[in-house]
Amino acid sequence: MLIESSEQLRALTGNYYANNDFAKVVGDIEQATEELAALVGEGVIALAEQATEGDRLRLLVQRPIALLATLRLYQKNDLSHEDDGRKFKVSTDGTDKLPWEWQLDRDDAMQMEAYYRAVDSLITLLNKAKPEEWTATPLYRSVQQLIVRSGADFDRYFPIQRSERTYLLLAPFIREAQLMTVADAYGAGWPKLLEETVDNETAAHYAAAMATCLLAMATALTRLPLKALPCGVVRGYLAESGMRESEPASLDDVRRAADWMRADADRWVDKMKRARDGSAPDYELLPRNHPRNKYCMM
Repeated sequence: MLIESSEQLRALTGNYYANNDFAKVVGDIEQATEELAALVGEGVIALAEQATEGDRLRLLVQRPIALLATLRLYQKNDLSHEDDGRKFKVSTDGTDKLPWEWQLDRDDAMQMEAYYRAVDSLITLLNKAKPEEWTATPLYRSVQQLIVRSGADFDRYFPIQRSERTYLLLAPFIREAQLMTVADAYGAGWPKLLEETVDNETAAHYAAAMATCLLAMATALTRLPLKALPCGVVRGYLAESGMRESEPASLDDVRRAADWMRADADRWVDKMKRARDGSAPDYELLPRNHPRNKYCMM
């Protein structure tokens, strides 16, 4: 196990008491490790276990595990589970008070945000170092077939705070937008376009990536819970509607934002075709009627 004491949890999270009973959190640590392994691969976890204490990779693997495990423990400990039922403790001297529900929700959100940042740091390191245990995973190999291959790249076209975790969440929708819409619209030269990188990017590649990201985000908005996505995505598109920072987006707001993103994507698909052809396509805006063919439709 990567974490073996309460002192380690204290050092990794900054908010765990070192004198807590470590045995109570062991199960949560094991479960959090399994969830992280499902994302980055069992090989990365094994590589971190073999590294020496203080190694950068080992630390970045330990931190998200510690944050998620301690959060799960805190949530279970809001009530104590005893033989005669569930109870909550109240201080007799009145110095400690039970938190309000909104305070618990806000603290949970802050802890999860710290967990997401820790996962982002780990994936960023893996993308830079490219250990075989990471590059051999099906997830890594699959995203290399996409026109946008990392959170940092996605952020160039659509702001997601350079979140690698969010990018991996969006990867299925990126693949869907690429296969169902953008690649078909581009045509036979699509494999060659995929070979381009940000260093030698053409106008056609940029437009294709923009369209893909917009379509992927529009689809994700309608299929995923909003809390799984960056909080500013919908609010940024609806900035002129008077939405307050703390106000949750309604279903109508989400649909409207998704429709606007799809409309933007259509314009970028058109730009992609223009850049591919090197000139504006010949659209037939007016019918070519013969002077002798006069008729009126009512």
